[in-house]
Amino acid sequence: MNATRPIADAIAALEEAFPPALQEKWDNSGLQTGNPHDALTGILLAVDVTEATVDEAVSLGCNLIVSHHPLIFGGVRRLTGADATQRILIKAIRHGIAVYSAHTNADRARAATSSLMADCLGLADRTVLVPAAGSLVKIVTYVPAAHAEAVRRAMFDAGAGCIGNYDCCSSNAPVTGTFRAGEGTHPFVGEPGRLHSEAEVRIETIAPEHCRRAVTAALCAAHPYEEPAFDIFPLLNDWGGCGYGVVGRLPEPMPKERFLAAVKERFGCGALRFSDADTPIVSRVAMCSGSGSEFIGRAMAAGAQAYVTADVKYHSYFEAEGRMMIVDVGHYESEQFSKILFRQALIKKMPTFAPCLSTVNSNPIKYY
Repeated sequence: MNATRPIADAIAALEEAFPPALQEKWDNSGLQTGNPHDALTGILLAVDVTEATVDEAVSLGCNLIVSHHPLIFGGVRRLTGADATQRILIKAIRHGIAVYSAHTNADRARAATSSLMADCLGLADRTVLVPAAGSLVKIVTYVPAAHAEAVRRAMFDAGAGCIGNYDCCSSNAPVTGTFRAGEGTHPFVGEPGRLHSEAEVRIETIAPEHCRRAVTAALCAAHPYEEPAFDIFPLLNDWGGCGYGVVGRLPEPMPKERFLAAVKERFGCGALRFSDADTPIVSRVAMCSGSGSEFIGRAMAAGAQAYVTADVKYHSYFEAEGRMMIVDVGHYESEQFSKILFRQALIKKMPTFAPCLSTVNSNPIKYY
């Protein structure tokens, strides 16, 4: 049975898994409409928000719809019901339904939409196809040796120190700190007005940029000094734990005809659009949910024999030059698993809630 809790709790669970800071600048992920302080009655998970989706939420008693594609992309200047977006908003507001979307932040997060695509084919030895760049910072601070472990732990718990599959990563070196406390201070060591030297540990670690404030706040809370010193350096390193797409190895190599048949079946495609390739066998596969044609070169550089994505334009198929198959499964088909992704994130933090998966097929593309 669902315990009473606000809609904000579900939003917090989603934003921990899919940090809003990861979304593209042009995106509009987040709360589209509704009051986050309203008591949560039920959650409906969908790829798109349509009038049929809102009707489904009403029938199920859900007052929160979580979608992959944002309902609002451009500005809404008036609510007159003149277009589909306005009608959907009016219907949601009338029934007290909040709408929340996680779009490119769910595409780029550690557990992302492309990972669910990879699950369909059982890809092993996975890496991120296009790691995020410029998303990491280095944080350096200086702590008395006896308190170094407490400060390190606080920083790690706030999101610092993860490199690939390793956590609690830091560099530590002995240093000597000097300071003179001013009038009205209450120094942890030393005396006001007198120059003091203290044996300290220099702690250096990394963190995602979106965790920077949380990490520095945890650092200051755990640090014994009245005025902790710390430095933050932006890094150009790629962040392998975040980004678009996945590259991995099939459980067993497949002839390309059998590979295409498996993709069509497991993604429920009405049809496949693909380019042929010289290689008769597929073993290494790249995948990217949504419109991934801009990463064709990345997939080739990663050694993939096939690249599964969506929304590939005619001229983009030439980019593979017959050396790699490009397989377009369709936009909806590539992102249909976002509902499962959201359910996993919500159940992890809200095990007493059972989110509903929308049964509305919002795919506007049909096959004849």
